[in-house]
Amino acid sequence: MPVKNWPAILSLSVISVLPAAAYASDPANLPLPPRGFDTRDNNIPHGKLDVSVSYPTRNYGMRKVTVYMPPGYSTNQKYPVVYLHHGIGGNEVSWIGQGSNEGNADNIMDYLYSKQMAKPMIVVMPSGKMDGADDFARFANFGDVLLHDLIPWVEKTYSAATNADLRAISGLSMGGGQTFNFGFPNTDVFHYIGPYSAAPNTQKPSDTIKDVAAVKNNVKLIFISCGSADGLIGNSKNYHDFLDQNNVDHIYQIEPNEGHTKTVWNRSFYNFAQRIFLDVGTTSGGGAGGADGAGGAGGAGETAGNGAGAGDGSGSGNGGSAGDGSGSSGSAGDGSGNGGGVPGSGAVTTGGSAVTGGQVSSSASGGTDEDTPATEDSSCSVSVPGSDPGTPPWRFGIHLAAIGALLFRARARRNRG
Repeated sequence: MPVKNWPAILSLSVISVLPAAAYASDPANLPLPPRGFDTRDNNIPHGKLDVSVSYPTRNYGMRKVTVYMPPGYSTNQKYPVVYLHHGIGGNEVSWIGQGSNEGNADNIMDYLYSKQMAKPMIVVMPSGKMDGADDFARFANFGDVLLHDLIPWVEKTYSAATNADLRAISGLSMGGGQTFNFGFPNTDVFHYIGPYSAAPNTQKPSDTIKDVAAVKNNVKLIFISCGSADGLIGNSKNYHDFLDQNNVDHIYQIEPNEGHTKTVWNRSFYNFAQRIFLDVGTTSGGGAGGADGAGGAGGAGETAGNGAGAGDGSGSGNGGSAGDGSGSSGSAGDGSGNGGGVPGSGAVTTGGSAVTGGQVSSSASGGTDEDTPATEDSSCSVSVPGSDPGTPPWRFGIHLAAIGALLFRARARRNRG
């Protein structure tokens, strides 16, 4: 492999060591993010922010949104988009800036890119309250705006992909409730769903998930998180239990001894952002290796991609550019191969596995109100595998990528069969 291609290998290797999303009967026990993951570092490249931009709505006049674009943003390619929502006391700037009391999405994305731990993406942070009689109504009324005003505007204004495989929804507290409420009824729009510390505006799982099969078929990653000491944890646990009962793959991350705090939200976005859009291309990408001699599937794209034949669950594939088309399966073959290079990342899987740990209680109390600034925890010092520049992750990442693809496909067939 020529030396000039090592950055792509590193990026694939670091991302590919993330375990596959799995049926989660117990909370996950993801490691703490490294120190400084959510603070501004002047020694790394920074994305561009369009702060408090106005966009038109059909029923509520002009509204505000902040848009983060990754370093090196170019109109020559289409980017995945994550719609990231604030809490009850927030607005379109609550997820940015060192003084934010809700989160630091811009710093987190800059950090992930500096470590080659995430796919380049656009982060859209809207003011998620419209007009209404009370807070529940105001947050609920944003659902129609999101689907029919904001998303079309973003895809017209920015170099944003229009494929649901390249669209995610996430948010904290009231925004976590919105993520549940808007994400699950619209799995044809959002293929990644990540609610954090969901608030009482959260509807019951039976009200938002009417078609379990559609969730299994459409949604590539469900990431639910909450602090163990958050008095609102029951809203998240209700969905965890419902998904468990219906054998739906998901990650259930509990942050030990944390309440309704910025610490939980920053850690959650850090974990969510590096697990989305991994198996689809932005410009071109490989498909996942086939299992038991089947050809690999091409990555999703504007133009169709083709998966190369692969034996025993591995193989390379090339996907089209990001967008509406999807790749076709290759023919059966022998031998092993590598997944398509980043930004295709065809052989990597989405999400982290659920393992035991992080015991929770649905009756846990405590937590702060979103209107009250929360103290940020900067004592984290545990690194994600491959994040240390001195660690050579390419020595094991490629092999784990092929193994992860095989296990994920086998598990998916078993759970959905």
